[in-house]
Amino acid sequence: MAYVRVVSTEVVPARERFAFWRESIQQHDHLAKSRFTLHYGSAFHGFLESGELGRFQLGRFNVGAHTVERVGPRVWQRHTDVPLIAFQVKGQAYFEEDDSRVSLSPGEWSLIGVRPWTKVVFVTNEVEQLYLTVPWAQLEGIGVPDRFGARTFSSRKGLAKLLYELLSATSKELPGLSEQSAHCVAASIGEMVNYSLLEILGDRPAVSFKEALHSRACAYILQNLRDPTLNVGQVAGAMRCSKRYLHLVFAGKGNTIEELIWKRRLDGCKSDLQNPALGRRSMTDIAFSWGFNNYTHFSRKFKDAFGASPRDLRASAR
Repeated sequence: MAYVRVVSTEVVPARERFAFWRESIQQHDHLAKSRFTLHYGSAFHGFLESGELGRFQLGRFNVGAHTVERVGPRVWQRHTDVPLIAFQVKGQAYFEEDDSRVSLSPGEWSLIGVRPWTKVVFVTNEVEQLYLTVPWAQLEGIGVPDRFGARTFSSRKGLAKLLYELLSATSKELPGLSEQSAHCVAASIGEMVNYSLLEILGDRPAVSFKEALHSRACAYILQNLRDPTLNVGQVAGAMRCSKRYLHLVFAGKGNTIEELIWKRRLDGCKSDLQNPALGRRSMTDIAFSWGFNNYTHFSRKFKDAFGASPRDLRASAR
């Protein structure tokens, strides 16, 4: 199961929220000595949910208006900055990279950190971003220019739209993904990242359509896991391709479409069964909420996958 970190200012009194947020975010090495400035009085809210996904880190946050500024003699240069892809979901924000500025509005994305950034300003009081850290090794061979990050692009069309849909769906299901499932999704995300950047740079490879279709189908499956009627035909119809072609797209990816659906559903059930907050919810209700319609069938598949019955796993979690 993927480890997910959550930081929320809702757990502290209103007057302490900005200080709590600052101290929590400063735990990251490259932000340890940054200066945080609140824009509008003492009212502030902040929520961050992030988790490891293979070689990536995927997260989403919602914050009030404030500024984060790297100060001093560039102390962050002791650390290796990792670029990140930032999708703006709500509000306005901008990053400053030395003598350049990249502003983000809803429906836009950018690659941040190709050059070290010095300041980020969350302009409005309701800013939401979806982000993905991108290791430098992921960018090898693409030839991303230094000033590429000082540009914004639309996330409402093309491969960037597909990447956003995949990341958005994955962020919601991340807590329930097994290690194997997370590895599979990370591989799809890595391909989509490269193809999205290559599309922007004008060097899209000929195989990108097939790879994009695979990533888009994975995103659709994640978004519709709880639908008990989800099957190959439904996925193919949503992708506007034949079932035969969709099977070819998934060939060699480690899981067939049916296997992917069942594994993700079982991962979701396992996560819910281990969640103390759902301790009073019946196992049948949990199974049915993830698209199963026969408890005996679910229990058999669950034991095959995890080596323990749903009842035994819940008991061990307690």
